[in-house]
Amino acid sequence: MKTAAPKLYDQYFIQKEDERRELFRCLTEKYAGEKGLYPGSFVHITPSFYIPEMVYADTDKRCGEFFASSEVEKFICENKYYSGDSVYRFHAADFTKDIDEPEGFFDLLISLYSGFISQYCKKHLKTGGILLTNNSHGDASIASTDPDFRFVGAVKRRGDRFRIDESHLHLYFQKKNGTPIDKEKVFAKMKGEGFTKTAYAYLFEKVK
Repeated sequence: MKTAAPKLYDQYFIQKEDERRELFRCLTEKYAGEKGLYPGSFVHITPSFYIPEMVYADTDKRCGEFFASSEVEKFICENKYYSGDSVYRFHAADFTKDIDEPEGFFDLLISLYSGFISQYCKKHLKTGGILLTNNSHGDASIASTDPDFRFVGAVKRRGDRFRIDESHLHLYFQKKNGTPIDKEKVFAKMKGEGFTKTAYAYLFEKVK
């Protein structure tokens, strides 16, 4: 008998039909990352099904007990799509201050609905590594102006289906009013700019 999904994961991701398994399958097929960092993760453990070594970080007090549970370990083991062992660890940490992980270590940095992870945590991403970010809190807007990153793909979503689009990338991050991205405004309001062409999320390669 398979292990039941951990309660918090079931409540916030399975029941809301928002596990996003296809997203991480697409990412690992395209970029073959072995190590990922997910600041502001809450209990979204889906990346561990596809990425052998994952580090999660969050300040939510429920996360510590969740990640320490043997139930979570068993659930990941039964749902992983790679043959080797699954390694994961959790930091009860504010990513705007520090996460006790090596610099230049990770293949993938995940920034979804949590603020300016591209700026606070890019030191942990290796050169050539991939940043996955959306624009809900403005991080994609900021990353698009950062010379340390190169925009390499848009993630399109339809229901639970995802795909990576690498065409016409020059059409993204163009503001509707034609003005440059106002970084100070984005930082102050924690809200992304309005663009003429948008996607569910955006992929950037760290170039330096």
